[in-house]
Amino acid sequence: MTLELWLLLAMTLLAGAMSPGPSVALVLRTAITHGRSSALAVALAHGVGISVYALAVVLGLAALIQNSVFFMNALQIGGALFLLYLGCRMLFGGIRALTEATREGGDGTDQVTSKDNNSVLGLWQHALNGFLIVFFNPKVVIFFVAIFSQFLSTEQLISTQVFAALMAGLIDAAWYALVGILASNQRFAATLFQASPVIDSAFGTLFVSFGIAVILSLF
Repeated sequence: MTLELWLLLAMTLLAGAMSPGPSVALVLRTAITHGRSSALAVALAHGVGISVYALAVVLGLAALIQNSVFFMNALQIGGALFLLYLGCRMLFGGIRALTEATREGGDGTDQVTSKDNNSVLGLWQHALNGFLIVFFNPKVVIFFVAIFSQFLSTEQLISTQVFAALMAGLIDAAWYALVGILASNQRFAATLFQASPVIDSAFGTLFVSFGIAVILSLF
């Protein structure tokens, strides 16, 4: 590919990464509630998920998935259930922290601190969340089949196509890492940290709404 085509691909991938949706909500919530390391784990795993789908396009598997009603429905249902799972965890956790703070007459900071888990196990859990929110998103499949595939051709070396797929993941991870770093900025992190029970409840409601909307779209 020419330099101009590489730049156009990079801008297209960045535009796709910047589109609003559950992924950016997950990164923001993770950064605010669990800190920068956890948000970066989500961002990196999200980028890995994007690379997996981009490589699927290179191998021709994504087109098969898109043309299969069973697989597309399975992805949508799986995605909806995962969003409901995340949403309920956030919502119930936020409500519990608010209830405990009200009962004890505090601001909920102690309860939020106990949730902040940057252990290896905690980071792997956040990374898994970041990967699964991509894996169960059929819109990602459609994006790469309809748009990313336009930058590929049979004349290209397989190494060129694989590099393009890896670049998709790198750009995606870099964007969400930037979002996570900005959201965890120390200037307003303390205020957001104290408000994290409310933020958890709000994002939980948002994720549950996303999940219900996906389920309703199937009928």
